[in-house]
Amino acid sequence: MVSSTVSVVPELENPFPQLTRRKTGGSRIAFWALASAGLSLALAVGLLAAFLASRQDVAALQDQVAQLEQQISAVASAVASTGNRIASLESSGSSQIVGDIATPGVATDLPRYPQTGQDTALGLGLAPVSGVHFYSGASMTFDPADGKSHAWLVWAHWCPYCQQELPIVADWHTNHADEYPNLELVSITTGMDDNAANPLVPYLETSRFTFPVLMDESGVLSRQLGVNAFPFWVFTGPGGTVLGRTAGLLPEEQLLSIFDQLEQLAAEA
Repeated sequence: MVSSTVSVVPELENPFPQLTRRKTGGSRIAFWALASAGLSLALAVGLLAAFLASRQDVAALQDQVAQLEQQISAVASAVASTGNRIASLESSGSSQIVGDIATPGVATDLPRYPQTGQDTALGLGLAPVSGVHFYSGASMTFDPADGKSHAWLVWAHWCPYCQQELPIVADWHTNHADEYPNLELVSITTGMDDNAANPLVPYLETSRFTFPVLMDESGVLSRQLGVNAFPFWVFTGPGGTVLGRTAGLLPEEQLLSIFDQLEQLAAEA
């Protein structure tokens, strides 16, 4: 609904008094008729402008919704693709459906993430991931096929994009991890360089991340996940199947949407 406020225009002194003393007769009526028509036209134009502006607002909102739907559908497509792969393996009578592709304790490397084209790691099983936990110093092993979904984050302390993403991830994990009992977040720090920016040890001691931080000094875990850039994400389903990988900073809304879908996937498995 378009509302308009009519303001009272104060009557101005006529700067041309001689013109008003002329007898105009019918021309005066024509003048007021023309003025009335002009006012109606101006009102119509104003209503049309307001209508068009509202249409533009709606269009902008629709664009935002469409972008969000595209982000969600990208992960949904990966999940659907994995489901098709599982169905195919079941129909072929194979016993290696999900999580049985890699033998526990063997670091079977995923293909290196491609710069372009299809990611050939989708649908493959990820082997257990083992490393030393920074805060406890204990050796830890995470089994991707333990019935939970997993989000694996590989990062480097000198990477500026990692430094942007880690606080977002840390905030989510601190405040919401308990709401996601079927999703486990594991981070892996690699590419250590004592001469690079943002030294690793002080950074970790100051940050005190609540999610696991595995040390990858040799780069073996990075090779296992097929890392080609930082930050690097790998998402696996409850059976250990790779549902998606991505290199580079993920927008917060998209990342949280993926977390939601991974939680739901494992909860319904």
